[in-house]
Amino acid sequence: MGNSVVKWSLLAVAVALLAGCASEALVQNKSMKRGFNALQHESLPWDQPAARKSISRLTSLGANAVVFIAFMEQQEPSSHQVRRSNAVTMHQLKKAISYAKADKLHVALKPQMLVHNSWAGEINHRTAYDWDLWFANYSREIMEYAIFAQQQGVDTFVIGTELSRASAHVNWPRLIRQVRRVFRGQLTYAAHNVEGVRAFPNWDLLDAVSLTFYPSLGASSDRASLQARVDIAVEELRVAAAAIKRPLWVMEVGIPSAKGASLKPWEWQGLKHRSVDLALQSEVLDIWLRALDQPWVDGIYIWAWYSNARAGGQRDTDYTPQNKPAEDVIGRYW
Repeated sequence: MGNSVVKWSLLAVAVALLAGCASEALVQNKSMKRGFNALQHESLPWDQPAARKSISRLTSLGANAVVFIAFMEQQEPSSHQVRRSNAVTMHQLKKAISYAKADKLHVALKPQMLVHNSWAGEINHRTAYDWDLWFANYSREIMEYAIFAQQQGVDTFVIGTELSRASAHVNWPRLIRQVRRVFRGQLTYAAHNVEGVRAFPNWDLLDAVSLTFYPSLGASSDRASLQARVDIAVEELRVAAAAIKRPLWVMEVGIPSAKGASLKPWEWQGLKHRSVDLALQSEVLDIWLRALDQPWVDGIYIWAWYSNARAGGQRDTDYTPQNKPAEDVIGRYW
């Protein structure tokens, strides 16, 4: 552990020196929305006054936008029932949104599906009847969040996230029409990786193309290797987005501060049992921020940022850059 602390300290000093050399943010696309996916931490709910500090820290890094995460849940991929999760309440979200509005941040609300021992992309049904029944329940919960988003002055609402198998089976146009009746801001859908962008059939009904972006960056932590993988992924995204002719928001991008995380940066389970690698997280986020600083990218949101300003830290293997060298890397760009 002693060597790890020394390495972390040296890295933090190096990042601080680089930041001191820059008189202004390195980002070239000044009009880009840039921010974080903000989640409630179990140790500090959004409705506790101390959570205000977390949003202030986020803003001080140069963020001009934030995505607040709400949750819905179902028992298994084939379940019909969809219910609102108690992981974060509407009252707690209301407080979080008020903090962001006070800091003049562009606010998005992104309800996401939690599936026991699985994930949203595995939600699947055998028949059209089953799909319709599931989607009716899903739509009911989404409408409640859309009404709430309008009441709170939210700027952008995300109608779905990573529902890869649902894309071809459900009536997105009907849900989009229903949401537009109650929500006057921008609407988008967060597809899963570039494949999801290509597969989603209704971009023409939405205001922007969005995706969660977690391609494999390979097993090597060598910068040249990481850079090559990112460059390929970004070019694939550019081509896919250009064909749709809508603003592009990278709704999620990030990597855990865990050894070997570049191979499967989407793999969040078991992170507590992994070795810490703060340098890898800093390197990868540095590469992503450079690669996505393009005139055709209209927004980038890093995963993740917690309501507790003390989250993260040098022994943490989670995605958050809070209290890690990666936080300084982000601040240098923004």
